Amino acid sequence: MEYSAGRSLRCLAFCCCLFSPGLLLAQPLTVIGGSGLQKQLVACIEHVAAKDLDRLPGADHSMTIVILEHERFLQVKGSFGAQRTKLAFSHLSTRRMYLSSHVFRDLDTALRCIPHELGHFVTRSVYEGNAEIAAGRIRTRAREVCIFPTEPVPRHALSSQLKNSQAPGTE
Repeated sequence: MEYSAGRSLRCLAFCCCLFSPGLLLAQPLTVIGGSGLQKQLVACIEHVAAKDLDRLPGADHSMTIVILEHERFLQVKGSFGAQRTKLAFSHLSTRRMYLSSHVFRDLDTALRCIPHELGHFVTRSVYEGNAEIAAGRIRTRAREVCIFPTEPVPRHALSSQLKNSQAPGTE
């Protein structure tokens, strides 16, 4: 009797996963800083990469993304010794990604930088070429799913929308 109950439970779990594959993707994500629209864009792009991130060994696939004003970003990157980067860097061992507010000046920059940094986590590699290979897949899917706003806009418009969406006093 216990055998059939266990088998039924496994079958039920399998069916739930088939019909709701999102249940398999458990990417705890924390976004610190940034406006609501910036957080939404980052979360969307990270969600696109969740399937690849979940393939990594180990149980902890949590990630923290920190969005900093550009001057503060320059200070933080210096303390990590990330001298060559201009807009973003990742610290793989602490599972943190640091983004300058300048990443969000336009959608093209955001869709270039954020998937690239996620590529470092997907490949578990500090090498830029490896990260860029993984970023290509993430970027393609993010362009289909995470486009804000839906109408074509001039390059400077996203930046002004992001600035206008900030809560008062957070400029």
